[in-house]
Amino acid sequence: MKDSASAAGDGPAAAETTATRGRVGDDEAPTVPPRRQALPSNRFALELEFVQCLASPAYLHHLATTKVLSDPSFLSFLRYLRYWKRPEYARYITFPHCLFFLDLIMEPRFRREMSEVRFRDFVHQQQFLAWQYRGRELYGAGAGQLTETSEDNDGSGAQAEKV
Repeated sequence: MKDSASAAGDGPAAAETTATRGRVGDDEAPTVPPRRQALPSNRFALELEFVQCLASPAYLHHLATTKVLSDPSFLSFLRYLRYWKRPEYARYITFPHCLFFLDLIMEPRFRREMSEVRFRDFVHQQQFLAWQYRGRELYGAGAGQLTETSEDNDGSGAQAEKV
């Protein structure tokens, strides 16, 4: 089975060709009904904003508790949005966790657990810890470990390490 991120037929430009073929697979964009062919001119920005909202565990919790994540047409829309994982689209993503959550949402167990507040808080905590770890890896130990010049009482200007 092909990875949906690399499958042909994904993305906004392919919606018309998929609609004319009339079939939907796990690795293809869903068929667009003929009455919805008139798409907004800012579709790229709208889809980008929505995909990035998926990086928020609080928003995923809202979708789960309102039963939106149980709607088959919404799940088809999420499958369609997997084209954002392709490099030519992913470069516009500011919050890359959204792509990870885009895959997790397809799992029934994750959708079910996301409606629980404790699980939402756990996911949020893990996301925060991942950001902290990545920040330390990219930028060093952080502000608490930087060396600064401090004036001693005698005005010598010796280096002191802040801990």
